[in-house]
Amino acid sequence: MLTIERGLEIVMSVAESKDRPDRMAAESVPLSESISRILREDVFADADSPPFDKAIRDGFAVRFEDLAEVPAVLSVIGESRAGAGADVRVKSGKCCEIMTGAPLPEGANAVVMVEHTERLSADSVRVLKSVRENEGLLRRGAEAQKGDKILQAGRRIGLADIGLLASAGKSSVVVSSKPRIAIIATGDELVEVQESPQAGQIRNSNSYTLYAQALEAGAAPVLLGIGRDNLEDLRSKIGQGIDYDILIVSGGVSMGKYDLVENVFAEFGVEVQFDKIAMKPGKPTVFGHRGQTYVFGLPGNPVSTIVSFHMFVRPLILFLLKAENTRPRMMEARLEAPAKCDPERVALVPAVVRFDGGQYRISTAPWKGSSDLVGLARANALIVIPRRGGTLEPGETAQFLPME
Repeated sequence: MLTIERGLEIVMSVAESKDRPDRMAAESVPLSESISRILREDVFADADSPPFDKAIRDGFAVRFEDLAEVPAVLSVIGESRAGAGADVRVKSGKCCEIMTGAPLPEGANAVVMVEHTERLSADSVRVLKSVRENEGLLRRGAEAQKGDKILQAGRRIGLADIGLLASAGKSSVVVSSKPRIAIIATGDELVEVQESPQAGQIRNSNSYTLYAQALEAGAAPVLLGIGRDNLEDLRSKIGQGIDYDILIVSGGVSMGKYDLVENVFAEFGVEVQFDKIAMKPGKPTVFGHRGQTYVFGLPGNPVSTIVSFHMFVRPLILFLLKAENTRPRMMEARLEAPAKCDPERVALVPAVVRFDGGQYRISTAPWKGSSDLVGLARANALIVIPRRGGTLEPGETAQFLPME
C-alpha cells in the first residue's frame, strides 16, 4: 500500500504532466461574485493608501510640540470630518477638531484623543495628555503606495481581499474558470434523499457531501445520479462522466463480489495509478486518468469518502485552478487524551479541537467508524494519528486537519 504522501505525489505528478496554459482558462467575473475564487492576475494599488494623511481616532489635530507640558489650552480653529476636510493651517497654540478618517489639516502632526481633552468653549479646548509625533494618524501611503503589488495571482480570494479589490477600483476580477466534476454514487442499497428507505436500503449521502466539497474547493460539480451494481448501469453512468475534467465514483472499489467500478474503468481505458492507500478510513482509494480526465474511485463509506476527497481530490482541483497553495492544510495541537496508533495505516479520526491557553488542544470525538456521519458532525477536525505502534499520549503534539 502507498503512503498518503506518495499517493498525493502521484496525483500531482500526473497533473503536472498534463498541465497546459489554456486549461482552466482565466475569466472575468464581477467583484461581488469573486469570493473564494482563485485570482489569475496580480493586482496593483491604483493610488496611495491611504490617499492622504488621516486621523485614526476622534479628537483634535495638534502640533505635538505644543503638548510638551500638559494640561495645555489650545484654540480650536476648525473641524475636519470624513469627506470634508478643514481648510485651515494648525499653528502654534492652535488645533483642529477632527473625526476618524478625516484628512489631517496642514501644520498638524498628531491627533489627541477626545477622551483626553476637556472642551472649554466652542473655540477652545484643554488637552490633558501629551502625544508623540504621528500619534493618532496614518500617513499617506503608509498601507500601500501607488503601483505596489497588493494581491498575487494564485491567491484564493477571501473577505479582506474583497475589500482590498474594491478599494483598488476592481469592479471585475480575473479568476480561474471552474473545473467540471462529474459525481456518481454506486450501490444497489442506495435510494435518493427524498425517498423512504426500505429494509436494507440507505439514502445517498455521498453524492451531496462530494458535491459540497467540490463546490467549496472551487469546482463546478454535476450529479450524475446512482450507478447500480451491474456492469450495464455502471458503463452508462461512467460513460456520461468520463469526459469531464474530473470523474468521481464513490463505492464499488473494494474487494467485494459486486465491486465492479475498476473493471468498468479498465473498459474505458482508464490508466489506474493506485488503488490502495495506507490510510484509515479510505484504504480503497483509486486514482487514474484517461486523456485529459482525472478519475477517482472513492470508498463507499461516507466518512471515508469525505476524507479521501480532502486528501487527494481537493489538492488536484486547486492545482487545476492554479492556486498557490494546494496541499491539505495541517495544523498542530496538544493532545488531551490517549489516541491508539495503527502500525499499518495512518488514521484520520474525527476530533474536537479548541483554542485555550494560547494553543490548540485536541481529543478524538466519539465515533463508531467510517459510516458514522453522526460522529463526524460532532467533530470540527480530523486528527492525524501516525502509522506506528503504541499510543499517542496526552501532552504530545498531534497534527490535525480543520473542518471549519
